[in-house]
Amino acid sequence: MNNQELWYRSEAGTWVDPKGESSLRSHLAKACGQMVYASDMYLPNMLVGKALRSPYPHCKINHIDVSAAEKIPGVHAVLTAKDIPGKNFVGKTVDDQPFIASTKARTVLDTLAIVAAENEEIADRALQAIVLDLEPLPAVFTPQEALLPDSPQLYPNGNLLLDFSIIHGNAQEAMKQADVIVEDTYRYPWIEHAYLETESVVAVADEDGIITVWLGVHNIYGERQVLSQAFGWPEHKFRVIHVPPGGSFGGKDDNIITVWAALLAYRTGRPVRFVLSRKDSMRGHSKRQSQIVHHKLGALYDGTIVAAQVEILSDTGAYAHWGIGIIQFASLQSTGPYRVPNASVNAKLVYTNNIVGGAMRCWGTPGVEFAAETQMNRLAEELEMHPLKLRWINALRKGDLTITGTEVPPDCYVKETIEAAAHSIGLTLDGR
Repeated sequence: MNNQELWYRSEAGTWVDPKGESSLRSHLAKACGQMVYASDMYLPNMLVGKALRSPYPHCKINHIDVSAAEKIPGVHAVLTAKDIPGKNFVGKTVDDQPFIASTKARTVLDTLAIVAAENEEIADRALQAIVLDLEPLPAVFTPQEALLPDSPQLYPNGNLLLDFSIIHGNAQEAMKQADVIVEDTYRYPWIEHAYLETESVVAVADEDGIITVWLGVHNIYGERQVLSQAFGWPEHKFRVIHVPPGGSFGGKDDNIITVWAALLAYRTGRPVRFVLSRKDSMRGHSKRQSQIVHHKLGALYDGTIVAAQVEILSDTGAYAHWGIGIIQFASLQSTGPYRVPNASVNAKLVYTNNIVGGAMRCWGTPGVEFAAETQMNRLAEELEMHPLKLRWINALRKGDLTITGTEVPPDCYVKETIEAAAHSIGLTLDGR
């Protein structure tokens, strides 16, 4: 039997979890370009789904006229917010993001209408035929600007979503005892996940009233919950089948495209497939949040850290998504894996009219860790000490407390890892 015959390949519309020998064939299929993803699936009589995004980052929606689009031959459905039978909001921590915008769009990510048509060309024509009556509103694009008292307010309670602090010891007083202090501001940009497969989903409604959806995501149970919310139906009316995702890194967790496909499949009675273009994908899914980190670090001449003061300003975009959890997690990591007996960390999470900030690998920590480790390098330079030795002196170890006041887990081997790194370059840590 040759290698090609060993490749594991799922049939369209089905997926069996590979185990044992099949798992090997699954990996071969991926490596050799033979795996079937949601974007590869074709069902009989399947329609193409597409979404119309807001042309403005902030606008009031006065009226959306879809009558001309509905009359185009080959167009089977044009839906707006009024066609959502259940709740038109989704969120990870705050239900603030609409599946389809109704009265206001807060970012160019927002969708105003979705269509199902016989092919992509007809779907594009339908999108162009939709008549929009929109009133542009002032927009804000940086968290600093958003916090000004006269800035456009995205929500009744203002633009500040979260003000979170960690206080450990007395950083302000301890900083006065420091022999050396380094202080700087670090800016960490928005980052696109850039997975190879763009967002893709296939949905079909059967005669028993069950809607089946195929897609590659993080959590099929979460997708069922969101579908139930949008339709106002019990969860058992939805069947979500996980197919291999062509990359994600945290980005395929927005829950919105699933609802679009299911709504169109239910309305038309035919299978509907959404596959976003690269351009629409970059515009239409969450990104790693940007951060501005102000970091002040103080130490004694022998290298012992005495205090850290950290301020984090993070942009969640137009909606909360995972932002609250991300900024809290980032705050915990903002002083690195080091003993800091006195720490003050304040984090602010701010709404703007940017594309939504969401999950990406390491949940907000790369930015704050970059700041913390750069500060350690600068401190080592000021002390004329090897940066590995400075880290070794201050490494968290069993029995130490983190900046939250909790004890370090027993399997913490930061010090041992640094020792191994030092040994590999011939560095003796008990000397300079």
